[in-house]
Amino acid sequence: MNSTEEIISEILKNENIKYDMEKLDLVCNYCDKMYTNTKKSNMDMIDHVIGVAREVATLRLDDTSIYASLLHGVLKCENYNRDEIRNLFGDEILNIIETVDKLSYLNYRTKEKIDTENLRNMFMAIAKDIRTVIIKLADRLYNMRNIKSIDSDEVKMTMARECLNIYAPIAHRLGMSKIKSELEDISFRILMKDEYKIVKEQIDEKKTEREEYIKNRIEEVLEALDNQGIKAEVYGRPKHFFSIYKKMKDKNCRADDLFDLLAIRIIVSSIKDCYNVLGIVHDMYKPMPGRFKDYIAVPKTNMYQSLHTTVFGEGGRPFEIQIRTWDMHNVAERGIAAHFSYKEKSKKISEADKKIIWLRQTLEIQKELADNTENLDKMKVELFGEEVFVFTPKGDIKALPKGSTPIDFAYLIHQKVAEKMIGAKINSRMVPLNTKLENTDVVEIVTSSNAKGPNRDWLKYVKTTSAKNKITSFLKKEGREVNITKGKEIFEKQLRKKSIPKDILTKEEYIKFMLKKCNFNTIEECYENIGFGSMSPLKVINRLVEAYEDSIKNDDDIKDIKIVSKKNKIKSDDLVEVENINNCLVKFAKCCMPIPGDEIIGYITFSNGVSIHRKDCKNLNSLDIKSRTINVKWRAKTKASFITYIRIKANERDGILTDILKTFKDLKIDITEINTKVTQDRENITNVAISIQDIEKLQSAIKALKKIDSVFEVKRVK
Repeated sequence: MNSTEEIISEILKNENIKYDMEKLDLVCNYCDKMYTNTKKSNMDMIDHVIGVAREVATLRLDDTSIYASLLHGVLKCENYNRDEIRNLFGDEILNIIETVDKLSYLNYRTKEKIDTENLRNMFMAIAKDIRTVIIKLADRLYNMRNIKSIDSDEVKMTMARECLNIYAPIAHRLGMSKIKSELEDISFRILMKDEYKIVKEQIDEKKTEREEYIKNRIEEVLEALDNQGIKAEVYGRPKHFFSIYKKMKDKNCRADDLFDLLAIRIIVSSIKDCYNVLGIVHDMYKPMPGRFKDYIAVPKTNMYQSLHTTVFGEGGRPFEIQIRTWDMHNVAERGIAAHFSYKEKSKKISEADKKIIWLRQTLEIQKELADNTENLDKMKVELFGEEVFVFTPKGDIKALPKGSTPIDFAYLIHQKVAEKMIGAKINSRMVPLNTKLENTDVVEIVTSSNAKGPNRDWLKYVKTTSAKNKITSFLKKEGREVNITKGKEIFEKQLRKKSIPKDILTKEEYIKFMLKKCNFNTIEECYENIGFGSMSPLKVINRLVEAYEDSIKNDDDIKDIKIVSKKNKIKSDDLVEVENINNCLVKFAKCCMPIPGDEIIGYITFSNGVSIHRKDCKNLNSLDIKSRTINVKWRAKTKASFITYIRIKANERDGILTDILKTFKDLKIDITEINTKVTQDRENITNVAISIQDIEKLQSAIKALKKIDSVFEVKRVK
């Protein structure tokens, strides 16, 4: 027996893994032959594969996994012969080591994004044989433990980023918390040296004090459990630096402020004992409200089970307690590897356990993703992102990506449920369909047989790719919804061109009038015809304007309002006297539109006589005032009417325009032009051109307008 075989056989015996001595001898001899003088990252390749095999063995996989771990590096050897591997060790081992090699392509070879196709290949490999991924994780863990042997800092940084973005999330999904935490901590130390140093210093600062505190709590718990006849192992639960760092960052606090920095773990023999222990520790210590989680009754999707509670210990100091069985602990440490035995060669991994149903869901996602590049981010979020766990009204647990909405939930239940959805309740309260789901929400979908199905707006709210694809598919089949959406957009675009605000023109009474005139039953039917092209949006809007104008005419308060011509019949030189010049050509400047009572000044133009401006006209600043101005004054007792503009700002309400028009009627002021609009902030802005005799009449009008309810600003413009 050579040295390699001695090492491996001892590992297999220590982990109680059965193996074929002849096959082990064949594998070890082949490794010694292939790896002679072969290096990997400044280390002997034989040492590397033994290290990987040792890690895989701690997960207690079968002997085939150990052989594949030892042979996974032969593909890099110059004298590698595929047929030789098949002949010596069979197709099963060949397939495993080739797939492990393919998973290496997930590494960041450049700073470019990971290619989606490689992600797909990885998940296809998981679905076929989970051992390939476990061996790859063990391979990466061994490399990270020995990363000091790598000379290049750039390579170290790249490997660390790979761990945080690829390998640690995969380990988390597989429930392999020990590997996940170690990969994260090593990567954290490499990528964020300063942050790592800060966390370490804060942890080390009161380390002795914390260890003494936990030691005392362990003794108290052990004594209490012994008195109740419960056998258990109790020890301090180690906290990982990267986990501490993330919590410190999220909560913006020091390490000492974290409730679960102090923690103990209690391992018992049965689920019954778990709940008995929970009762005992809650009798011993006061529990912290809102900090109890039952992952036994509601396991995580990666199969993790445990009871978590935070209690107040001596001196009111909080600490966390985790309670689990040995089986649960085994799963928590080794994840999915703890659930499968590969000794039964006839048993396919894809049918072994319903608890890995997420692997199958991954394949379904792959089928629904048509474009590799476009959907990369979507796929990474769904497979690697955080999840929310919600309940159906019957108490069934559903897992969705973080950021999902009731629409995603409905499609997760069933496509037909989603297509009949008219609303949603969260915790018995009606909510908008774009509401983001939170952990422990109870979600109820409100359906109706009259529901028209999903619309395009739903695509803005859904998170899951599956739901988006099903909505898109429905809209393609149901052209009506598409036409309604398109028609509404066309209608509103034309509506914005009208001077009458949308909120006024689309009042219920005007809509009813339009629908009757156009022979439509509903506004959706109208939109559908516009979108299809069988109805002109201008015709629809003209009907609304017609209804609006009829309502104005029939309003007794404002129907006598006059819209007069802007033209003045009296000549300008009959209104203004120019100093020392008789019969001078005079024109009123349109930029400031002076009226009797305004302080005015004359400006001598080259060809149009004297232009009359208000003295506060802003345009005078750009003119040659000193050399070309002339004194002017209003003639006494002019009876002409002048056009001036007023801007009225008010909070939008029903009847505001009617009140404005009625005010002008009461003041016997003629209107020459009016337009109004409503802003997104529900502010009504009305611009009015009025025919007025002098400044006193204008000031009276402004004063009266300011008294109107909801009006907050009235000023002269131009």
